[in-house]
Amino acid sequence: MPPVEVPDASIRALIRRWFPDEIAAPRIERMGTGVSTPVYRVALDDGDAFLRLGEESGERRDAEVHVHELLHDAGVPVPRILRWERDPFELDRSAVLTSRLPGRPIEELDLAPDRLATILRAAGRDLARINAIPVRGYGWVDHVRGAAQHLVAAHPTRAAWVAEYLAATKTVIVSRHLDAAAHERLTEAMRAWAAIPERPWSALAHGDADASHVYADSETHAYAGIIDFGETRGADPLYDLGHAWIHAGEAFGVKGFGALLAGYRERAALADDWQGQLRLQAIAIATRALAIQLGRSPHDYRRFLTGRPHALLSTLGQAPVP
Repeated sequence: MPPVEVPDASIRALIRRWFPDEIAAPRIERMGTGVSTPVYRVALDDGDAFLRLGEESGERRDAEVHVHELLHDAGVPVPRILRWERDPFELDRSAVLTSRLPGRPIEELDLAPDRLATILRAAGRDLARINAIPVRGYGWVDHVRGAAQHLVAAHPTRAAWVAEYLAATKTVIVSRHLDAAAHERLTEAMRAWAAIPERPWSALAHGDADASHVYADSETHAYAGIIDFGETRGADPLYDLGHAWIHAGEAFGVKGFGALLAGYRERAALADDWQGQLRLQAIAIATRALAIQLGRSPHDYRRFLTGRPHALLSTLGQAPVP
């Protein structure tokens, strides 16, 4: 559901307190509406920054801040944390200000195929670094715990997390957006995905790995990094690759996915059955995403997702992923 908005006056008061020495009052601009994390562009004297808030009253962003810190320490190019308060008195939720990553999303750039491949290979290496960070539990990473600051997810077990996806499967089936022949295949695929063994620690997943969050320099087209860690979760190791595979042929392109995968494999060893596991991840992710979108007004992403589970099911047992 859309985030509960914060009064503009409260946002301005927070920024004035954080930056009392700015020559002029910083210009603050809401970045889109009706989406998940409320984000504001803040024009400071030394450049733009981005204010990210909790989605609802009382929500904290401790985990998101710690994820940025962990990734920075791991050598992943991500926005820097400039300011962070768990309970700013101006707001009813936490607030974090991040730096602006140089460049633009690769989906907005006119890239030659070889340049796109170079960028995505680098992004694949960083995606493997992200997935190497352990999380306690599964699902949304919503807080940190203890002196060691472990990332902790919403569900203590994989079974509890999987239940959300199995419920989504029922929603998709009763919606009749898939033909009857696909219902049995979807049910079988989701059972196979649900049977994946639980691990002592889940893997940190970016949660929204697509071309809108991979940045490159606007002029040189050199890889710049990855943004937006508001969707992070504890998941299976191939979750992010599964999400990227859903979009293969669209923003990434099949060749682009191959480059992303090649970079990933430079940093992470994959199991012998990784191809089948990747397809199951993609089916599970697309099914749950479609179930969520079915409760919203029709738009381009919903139309894209409507055909995706069927297309993904048709790939089971076919030639290897690029």
